[in-house]
Amino acid sequence: MDVRTWKIGDLAAATGVTVRTLRHFDQIGLLCPAQRSAAGHRVYTSDDVRRLYQILALRELGLPLGGIADALDGADLQATIQTQLGLVERRLAGQHALRRRLLGIVETLRKAQQPSIDQLIEIMETTMQARHFTPEQLTQFQARHRELGHEGFAHRLSGLRDLSAEAGVHAERGTDPADPAVQELARRWTEAAVELVNGDRSALAALYDKIDTRGAEVVTKGVLSASAWDYLKRAFAAGFPGPA
Repeated sequence: MDVRTWKIGDLAAATGVTVRTLRHFDQIGLLCPAQRSAAGHRVYTSDDVRRLYQILALRELGLPLGGIADALDGADLQATIQTQLGLVERRLAGQHALRRRLLGIVETLRKAQQPSIDQLIEIMETTMQARHFTPEQLTQFQARHRELGHEGFAHRLSGLRDLSAEAGVHAERGTDPADPAVQELARRWTEAAVELVNGDRSALAALYDKIDTRGAEVVTKGVLSASAWDYLKRAFAAGFPGPA
C-alpha cells in the first residue's frame, strides 16, 4: 500500500507547482490535502497527487478552474491521460513540420546558397506559432476567420475590446475581482472568447498561453491591454466555483 506523503514545499519542489498555487487550490476547495500535521501544516497523500495531476491536465486542456471540480467528479485518470496525450501529439506534429522546414534550409546552405527571404520568414512564423498552437488549431483559426467573414470577425473583436475596457476600469477603481459585477464580466469575456474560437477550449488555452508569453497588447494587437488581462486573470482565479 502506497502511504507516502508530502509537505506542501516538498510537493511543490517535486511537481514544479508553486506553493502559492497549491495554497490557492486548497482555499478554493479544488485540492484539499487529506491530512494535517500536528502543527496544522498541509500533508498531501498519493491520492492528492493523482488529483493534482488531473487538475493540471484539465487546465492544460483549457478548462477553467471553475469547471475543473465538476469535471473531476467521477473522472477517469486513464481518459484524462489519453486526452492529454492527444494534445501533446498534436504539438509534436507542429514541431515536426518546423523540423522539415529547418532541414530544407540546411540543405540549401550545404549547396552554398542563401535561403530566400520568404523561407526565413516562413520559418520564423512557424517557430513562433509552434510554441503555442498545433497545426490543427491554426487550420481551425483560419477556417473560423473565413466562416465569420471580415465584418463578423471585426464585430467580435470589438466586443472583446469593450470587455477589455470594462476590465480596465474595474482595475483602476480597485474593484475586488470576486465582486459579482466583475464575475459577470469574466463570464461574458469567457463566453465571447470561447465563441470566437468556435468552442475549442484547448485552442483558447493556447491563445492565453501566447498572451502570457508575448504580452496581451502585442498578441491581440491592442484589443486587450496588459492591465485588463492581469485583472481578468485575477477575476478567473477568484471566481471559483464561479457562474455556470
